[in-house]
Amino acid sequence: MNFQTFKIKFYDFITDDPSFCIYNGINKNLGELPDPGKNKRITNQGKLKMLNNALSKVSQEDFSVDDKVDFELYTLFLEQLRLSYELEINNVPHNMRMPMACDIISGPLFTLFIHDQRDEKYRIVNMVSRLEKSDQFITSYCRNIKSPVDRWVQMELAKLSGLPTFFQSIIEWAKNIGFKNILSLEKAVAKTNSALKRYADFLKNVEKSKDIFLGEEQTKLVIKSLGINLSLDELHTIAKEFTLKNQSEVNELKQKLVAKYGLADSITPEELQSFLNEKFQVEREGEGFDYILSKYKKESESIISFINERNLFPLNLNQEMKIIQTPDFMKPSIPAGAMMPPLAMRDGTKTSMVYLTLSDDLLAEHTHISIPGMMIHEGIPGHHLQFSWASSHKDFIRKVFSANDLSEGWTTMLEDYMIDIGYSSELADEIRFSGKRDIARIGARVAIDLYFMSGDKKYLDIGIDGNFNSDDPFANAGALLKEVTGFVDDRIEGELNWYSQERGYPLSYLTGNFLVWELKKKFQNKYKENLSQPEIDLKFHEAFLKAGNMPVSLLEKILL
Repeated sequence: MNFQTFKIKFYDFITDDPSFCIYNGINKNLGELPDPGKNKRITNQGKLKMLNNALSKVSQEDFSVDDKVDFELYTLFLEQLRLSYELEINNVPHNMRMPMACDIISGPLFTLFIHDQRDEKYRIVNMVSRLEKSDQFITSYCRNIKSPVDRWVQMELAKLSGLPTFFQSIIEWAKNIGFKNILSLEKAVAKTNSALKRYADFLKNVEKSKDIFLGEEQTKLVIKSLGINLSLDELHTIAKEFTLKNQSEVNELKQKLVAKYGLADSITPEELQSFLNEKFQVEREGEGFDYILSKYKKESESIISFINERNLFPLNLNQEMKIIQTPDFMKPSIPAGAMMPPLAMRDGTKTSMVYLTLSDDLLAEHTHISIPGMMIHEGIPGHHLQFSWASSHKDFIRKVFSANDLSEGWTTMLEDYMIDIGYSSELADEIRFSGKRDIARIGARVAIDLYFMSGDKKYLDIGIDGNFNSDDPFANAGALLKEVTGFVDDRIEGELNWYSQERGYPLSYLTGNFLVWELKKKFQNKYKENLSQPEIDLKFHEAFLKAGNMPVSLLEKILL
């Protein structure tokens, strides 16, 4: 079999998933819900085996470097899909332990509602079709849940509580645009609300488990499938070294700020952060949190102006970024902020959605010294720019591959780089101090991710004192995260929620940061004899962004 034939077969397989199609802007199966039944799972596992067999027979004899990278990307993608079916917690499939029907129903609907750029009426027709299938979906889904993890059940119930309001928003939107068959939408919503109430009752009454661990061998498989070629011990060492270095940098910055503001030498980093949060809080204007959103938008404009003046990144593509508050049903999984990237396969303007979780209790997360780092990370030159370029790549796999070490490594690198070259120089120490305290989380994320996957408490030891002797893994992880970051309790709980479900994603931040800085150093050494530093930076940024989505280990083969 030649490579092109394999690609066609892979595309046909992956686009059989309605959710994948909606999230990537593919006009196929948009009115369907996935089949969560046992027979479909067995069928898909069989197809994955056939695809793996077909890929193994593809000759690489005349492959270019790009072809070889694509081959490895397909290999990794197939392994990730295999693990999504075969990972187990105590001999029970992982996906049967984790109730996710809320996301399966609501996530694509939200994408159709606010992120899809097609004609509104077509999108509503797709919504109605999906909602009408919700009752059958929930019936089948409940049959395939077994002893779900109690923490994940509580997360699911919290998400479910926000859905009626979301569905009503869809109805009001449909009325406002004059959707003619509004009655069918209202009936479909009522049917879905009834099905989800039945689902919530099922979750409340089903026997639950507290075990979230995969064990060390499955943990290794997860990390390898991400294209991260580091051992668990190497990852743990990186976390320990980063944490020690970060603490030292925080203390150095603390001394500078103590002198600047005439504060007592005995002030703790937590107390200094509280002082800075109060001093640099965004001035409240009117009711609600629109004034916070406005500040983020102005910051984004300032960053883009800074980039254009210095020609730092390629911005010559058709893109747009929208900044909105996190919807209620998504808040349990988004503790501070997140970004929904452009629909990878959709033509036209590359549009991202930046979500901000705002409340009176979380205002300390959104200040004049924290907003710059957030917008650098989530917007331009961060996630939004990187995914906009990736979704403009000519190859399907480079558009849709999920490479968190690449994307998070890129954005966390930028948080330092932009300040290094002079952005917000008048508040550089304040922003760095706040940023270093916030980014301390990425060392803890490696430790907690490894712990949540393997079950081994040794990974929590990153040189931070704390009590990690509870029988509750969330209590142990929370104690570490609190000690490292000083986050408010609501944010800690939100962080731990998604750490526990997104296996391998939390550790990708620091791992990617480490790998991207290493790659940038190698790139600089390659060109330092012939180019100035600004020229090297621009060349690196262009090559990085235009290569598409892939693990950093594969990007190195292209850039070097």
